[in-house]
Amino acid sequence: MRVLILGGDGYLGWPTAMNMAARGHEVCVMDNYLRRNMARETCSEALMPNPNLHDRADIFKSVSGKDIRVEIGDCADYRTLSHLVQDFAPEAIIHYAEQPSGPYSMMGFDEAHRTFNNNLNATFNVIWSVMEYAPECHIIKLGTMGEYGTPDIDIEEGWLDVEHKGRKQKFLYPRQAGTLYHTTKVLDTDLLWFYVRTYGLRVTDLMQGPVYGLSSDECDQDDRLFPNFHYDDIFGTAVNRFLVQAVAGVPLTVYGKGGQTRGYLNLKDTLQCVDLALNNPVEQGDMRILN
Repeated sequence: MRVLILGGDGYLGWPTAMNMAARGHEVCVMDNYLRRNMARETCSEALMPNPNLHDRADIFKSVSGKDIRVEIGDCADYRTLSHLVQDFAPEAIIHYAEQPSGPYSMMGFDEAHRTFNNNLNATFNVIWSVMEYAPECHIIKLGTMGEYGTPDIDIEEGWLDVEHKGRKQKFLYPRQAGTLYHTTKVLDTDLLWFYVRTYGLRVTDLMQGPVYGLSSDECDQDDRLFPNFHYDDIFGTAVNRFLVQAVAGVPLTVYGKGGQTRGYLNLKDTLQCVDLALNNPVEQGDMRILN
C-alpha cells in the first residue's frame, strides 16, 4: 500500500515508517520537527543524538535497500498537507502528528495554545485532505487511553450501550481527560466521529497506553536508526524515565499518590497494533476504536 505517516520523525513515527517500508509498503513521512524544537526550548533533548529525517532515510536505505520518501512540512498548514495527499494519493494515513506531552500542555498559556492549535488543526486538516483528495483512504490515528481518565466503571472499547428511561443507544464512552493534551485527543475522536457519520470516512482510532523501549527489527540494524529517546519530566515516557533513573541511581519519580495501575506497551507491540489496523481496514462510514 501507499502509506503516509504524519509525525514521521517522532518516537513512534520513525520506527513505524521503517517497519512499513520493510514490509514492502510505499512509505512517505512528513514532519516539521516540532517535537525536536520544543525539546530544545525546554532543555529536554533526547538521550542520544538522532540524525535528521533525510539522513535517517539514507541510513535506512543503506542497511535495508528500502526507500522512505521524506517531506518536511507542517500538518497544521492545510495547503501543505493537502498538496502532499493529492500528490502521494495514500491508501492509508497513520496520524502521529501531535504534540504528545501532557506536562508540556499544562506548563502555561503559550504551551497550552501551541498544543491546542497544533493537535486540533492537524487532525482537522487530515480529515479535509482525505475528503478532498483521497476519499477511500483509511485514517489510522494514535489516540490514548488517557482520553478515558480514571472512571470508577469498566472502560469499554470506545463505545458504551446506555439504557435510559426504557430506551437504549450506543454512544462514545464518556471521556474526561486529566491534561489539556489528553483533552485534545478527546476532541480528535469527536471530530473524526462527526466526519465519519457525515461524510463516510473510514477511521481506526488506537487508544494506547504509555510506550517504552528502543528496539525493533529495523532500529537494531544501526544505532543511528533508534527513535528519539526522552527521559525527562516533560517528554519522557514513564518506563523510559524509570530506566534512566535506575541506571543513574536517582530515586524513581512518584506520580500522584503512587497508587495508580497502568498498562504499558513495548515499542514492538505498537508496531504490531498499527500493522494489524493497516491490514484490516474498516468499511467506509465506520469508526473503529481499539484499546
